[in-house]
Amino acid sequence: MPLEPVLFELSGEHPTLPGAEVLACLRAESPTSRQIGLGPGYLLTECELGSLPHVAGRLGLTHRFGRYLGSCDLDGLESFSSEIELLEGSVCVRAKKVEGLHPEVNTHDLAKLVGKVLSQKHDIDLTTPDLTVRVLLSEKVHLFISDHEIDRKQFDRRKVAERPFFSPISLHPRYARALINLTEARRGDAVLDPFCGTGGIVLEAALMGMRAIGSDIDPDMVAGCKRNLEHFNVQAEVQVADIGEVPSMFGKVGAVTTDPPYGRSASTKKEDIDVLYRRGIMASAEVLSSGKRAGIVLPREVRTEDMDLQELHRQRVHRSLTRHYHIFIRR
Repeated sequence: MPLEPVLFELSGEHPTLPGAEVLACLRAESPTSRQIGLGPGYLLTECELGSLPHVAGRLGLTHRFGRYLGSCDLDGLESFSSEIELLEGSVCVRAKKVEGLHPEVNTHDLAKLVGKVLSQKHDIDLTTPDLTVRVLLSEKVHLFISDHEIDRKQFDRRKVAERPFFSPISLHPRYARALINLTEARRGDAVLDPFCGTGGIVLEAALMGMRAIGSDIDPDMVAGCKRNLEHFNVQAEVQVADIGEVPSMFGKVGAVTTDPPYGRSASTKKEDIDVLYRRGIMASAEVLSSGKRAGIVLPREVRTEDMDLQELHRQRVHRSLTRHYHIFIRR
């Protein structure tokens, strides 16, 4: 199947995670895809179009994506728009600025300009168009057809405060989803969270069609995790286990994705946090086969002899906490 240019409009919630998540999803769902461009608010790729519905069902930190029409300078937008070739059907044009760029530009006027040009060949329909043309104003103007919109409201329906059992320090579902995606796990893979806590990562893995597995040393957390899974009508395997018991309990898995406790004595059973992290990384390496990945979020950068560090993304949460998203690969 030939590769086609596709533009992903990134969420901008983090400087590196959204683009990295897209590329990891493409490696999992469309291995022949490749990156051809990257800039403020967007990632440009070449992909097999048939694989993109599966990619759309995974992403957490992307707004939308679709077939790339081209790029131009702002002054040349009207001329460029007149050269666009679209399939037959009605058209709607929407414009958006990447935050902080081109403050003098009115996006409504920008959309009207492109729409006026396209109306010479197409009917304009602002409610139920056959095609939606997106104009993304970044360092240049990028135009694409919005083939896939990500339902980002779904993540807010599953955020911490909406669960019957929660801990305020848990990852937001969008970031839990991104962490899973960064491991390049595929549908049907066994994905393990050995510090599952209230179950946010387990929940997202199950919703993505993976065989979700969780464990935690705290029986109350395991009970709460099961309660949350039941609330969202999701099936997963969750057990009470110390991290050292995980390899013998679950065997080999396709990926590890976890957000261990950050030193709270109730969660660590008073174990030294550095010892806990070392045991967690060792156990994660043991359950992975060569070439498989672990996504581990820690409050500081950690290196290990058990696995190679492939990616590291830092996310400042507040003055005393910066999350470090480690993506390790088993040798």
